[in-house]
Amino acid sequence: MFYQEKKCAFAVKLALAVLSGGVLANAQAQDVQSVPAEKVQKVEVTGSHIKRIDKEGTSPIQTLTSKDISQSGATTVAELLRTIPALGSGGAFDAVDGGFSRGVATASLRGLGSSSTLILLNGRRMTPSAYANPNQGQSTLYDINSIPLSMLERVEIFKDGASAVYGSDAIAGVINFITKSDYQGFQVDATMGANDDRQFKKKSASASAGFGSYAQDGYNITFSAEVSKRDRVAVKDAKDVEKDLYSVLNSRLSPYSSFASNQPFFYRERSPGSNTFFSANDANVVNRVNCDPSRLVTGGAQYNIATTSALYGRQFCNYNLNDYAEVQGAAQDVSLMSRGMYQINDTMSAFAELAYSKTDRNYTGPSRTIDGRTPSTAFALSGAGTPFQAVLPVGHPDNPFPKDRAAVVYRFEDIPGGTTTTNEALRFAAGLKGSFKSWDWETGVLWNRSERTDISNGFLLVPEIQKLISQNMSLADVAKQPNLSRQLKSVGVAEIAQADFKASTEFGNLPGGAIGMASGVEFRQEKMTLTPDNLTSSGQVLGLANQFIQGQRNVTSAFVEVRTPFLKNFEMDFAGRIDKYPSFKTNFVPKVGAKWTVNDSLAFRSTYAQGFRAPALVQVTAGGTQTFLNGLVDPIRCPDGKTPLTGADSTDCSRSISTLIRQNANLKPETSRSFSLGMVLSPTRDFDILVDYYNIRKEDEVAALSSTLILNNQDAYPGTVIRDTNPVNFVKDKNGNVVPNSGPLISLLRNYINQGSTVVSGVDVEMAMRNNLGDSGKLDTRLRTSYTIEYRRAEKPGDPETNLVGTRGGISNFSTSVGDIPRLRASLSSSWTKEAHTVNGAINFVGGVSLMRYTNAAETYPVAYCHYGSGQPATATSLGGVAKYLTYVPECAVASWTTVDLGYTYKGFKNVTLGVRVLNALDSKAPYDPSSSYTTTGYNDSLHNAYGRAFSLNLGYVFK
Repeated sequence: MFYQEKKCAFAVKLALAVLSGGVLANAQAQDVQSVPAEKVQKVEVTGSHIKRIDKEGTSPIQTLTSKDISQSGATTVAELLRTIPALGSGGAFDAVDGGFSRGVATASLRGLGSSSTLILLNGRRMTPSAYANPNQGQSTLYDINSIPLSMLERVEIFKDGASAVYGSDAIAGVINFITKSDYQGFQVDATMGANDDRQFKKKSASASAGFGSYAQDGYNITFSAEVSKRDRVAVKDAKDVEKDLYSVLNSRLSPYSSFASNQPFFYRERSPGSNTFFSANDANVVNRVNCDPSRLVTGGAQYNIATTSALYGRQFCNYNLNDYAEVQGAAQDVSLMSRGMYQINDTMSAFAELAYSKTDRNYTGPSRTIDGRTPSTAFALSGAGTPFQAVLPVGHPDNPFPKDRAAVVYRFEDIPGGTTTTNEALRFAAGLKGSFKSWDWETGVLWNRSERTDISNGFLLVPEIQKLISQNMSLADVAKQPNLSRQLKSVGVAEIAQADFKASTEFGNLPGGAIGMASGVEFRQEKMTLTPDNLTSSGQVLGLANQFIQGQRNVTSAFVEVRTPFLKNFEMDFAGRIDKYPSFKTNFVPKVGAKWTVNDSLAFRSTYAQGFRAPALVQVTAGGTQTFLNGLVDPIRCPDGKTPLTGADSTDCSRSISTLIRQNANLKPETSRSFSLGMVLSPTRDFDILVDYYNIRKEDEVAALSSTLILNNQDAYPGTVIRDTNPVNFVKDKNGNVVPNSGPLISLLRNYINQGSTVVSGVDVEMAMRNNLGDSGKLDTRLRTSYTIEYRRAEKPGDPETNLVGTRGGISNFSTSVGDIPRLRASLSSSWTKEAHTVNGAINFVGGVSLMRYTNAAETYPVAYCHYGSGQPATATSLGGVAKYLTYVPECAVASWTTVDLGYTYKGFKNVTLGVRVLNALDSKAPYDPSSSYTTTGYNDSLHNAYGRAFSLNLGYVFK
């Protein structure tokens, strides 16, 4: 990890040098021109319902202004949030088919997952999207794709525990998206862009119109609309990934992609009825080669094919999966929003908000296969699924073995695959606000509905595929069956309805001023329904899982906040919230904060808060989630992840099985404790330094029982592992002894459970310099960094909490399910403006992550070793493969990534704004990642992207 620290040190030195230069320039500029003091007014900021004069309160808040948004070069909200160092891994980016998060983009503060980051739109909740993602920290998905970037006025990121103010899901913090209001006029904008290879093409158009001035006319209606489109980009066409490493190490983007084609392979059964098959390169394996000569491949070491493989030295027909692997799926988005305000009288006004969004995602996919060497599953609505195994009986017209059954591997190439996902959201909010005597009050109602529709193509229907065995029908004839595959439609609906009331006032008189107080109540109903296709739910579809949920609950909440200015330079905030969820006792969480203003240039602040998160509806209501796990290593039949034991074969080192994840009505809420300590320093009027330490501890985290944890600790989870019970298929250990209950894996049964704990701490540093250069214009420079000190995870109570910072957590401590935790993320940006010209730039840094194995729960390895490659200790288990990895990447790490962005805006033409942006101007490639999770892309799309040097042109016109 030393190479990372050197780069980090260089970045910090560079930032300090730039800011130091800014201080000197500012000191000179102050002699040239003085800046008049701004008129102060009370404002309400995210994290509190009490209005205040000073925006910097007891908690750290980062604000992205409309200028920040424009200069970021982002074309979506998801891209915008990636510029915020405080956001970590654990979110979905929506570039490719994201499985359980397909089609949505989410945010994850502090790397604690999207379910611990509450998303607000204009200060009120959004409905979670209609998904049931069983992965750690992903049970609640707030889709930021439904928020159009062009409509944003600002974004406020509350980087502190906020459950005492906003309730469940705010353990890591809150992101509040605030859209335009009280706008007058009519404006249109158009943006188009692509990278320097003419890939990743995007185009968008937006319009905003506003009528009436609230201050002068007593009303305003603001309307905005946006449409956008992005093109599909295949992995083979993307040039800004490490394609050479990807090809050599992962055997992708090479002449060999997949041996499963419409020219079948046949594997002779080892013994009658055993359902296990020969896999050596001999006469026990037969294949056909009646394909176009351009598809013929001879297996060899150049394709990372082992000498023991049935493919080694064999000629076969290649099926090119690279034609379907994407780094960006095609997409189209439409958004509409209107906001209105109307002054009823001097003390009361009304407001309303109406929004609609639709996002379409198209993901390509290969044709489906059958592989008789292992069972496939046809899931019905309940249960672990019915296994199907394509084993041809003796005498079958395609079986080349006269006296033995044969497993067949075959791809139905004439049936295209792929998925289309559509998310539609409709939102309505309305209310009244006003004042009565010394009170300011507001009441409102909210209704928000999200509907997801998945159309899946290419899946095979069991009644038709079974004809292969039940009717001895040939593969060619089965492939011609008109009902072999149908489009499958699944629908999910999520909805919230809410009514709320809050009021704030000031009373009393402490030495520092009046006491501020706010209180309120909230009544909310949550609904979630996930309905699979009838063919899927009746168990007629091979290899497609069901997600079936139907539930609703009512939540009642009340909160109170008090701000006490005990002295003119010392204030404290107190807050508490009560939430009542069905089946859980009433929950109370407090928060206390303090701020000491030493002088006009220095202040200290600190907070302590407790938090909670109720289990998501999908985790506690009737239903379940069925899943498929691919590339799974069986630790009993293939202990080292590479070499199967006697009686096993290569499929046990990379197995596909089904799992059923069941709800658990006995779950407890997650709880948290958080602490922050910060300093606000302003050495000069135009130079600010904010330093904030944070520490968050979560306990009783709710997640599906990890499949890796089950398999590596089977004795601790009896009844969860389903294996073939035929003793003929048991394996023998190195001493020739039969291993009991060691048949091939078939399925896993997993429940949602309360797991262990996570502790995350770190330091956020923000430096801002505003330089008035007189006739030379203005220069604004800002450095934002997030340095993670610790990220400790115990997968279950009692496990040691090992620090995973700077690593891929689930590899560093092999018992955990933690993603990448870079130690440092930073952004240094600067903007120079003179008259009609604005030039801006930014340097962005994401730290690297180690792929070394150090511990497995309570076990600390005597010698740490790389999860990938070869040469590990003989005791190493469940390795990641990629045999040549350490030859090419001896540091066993995903490299750090530095990018440089540039921009120019010109406003010299009447009513016209012209902008040019260059993202990643130095054309830095996305760092290579060997993980099987990224074998379709070769990089981690939650930290990096494959855009390379990308250009965008924006044209805006204001009608006057």
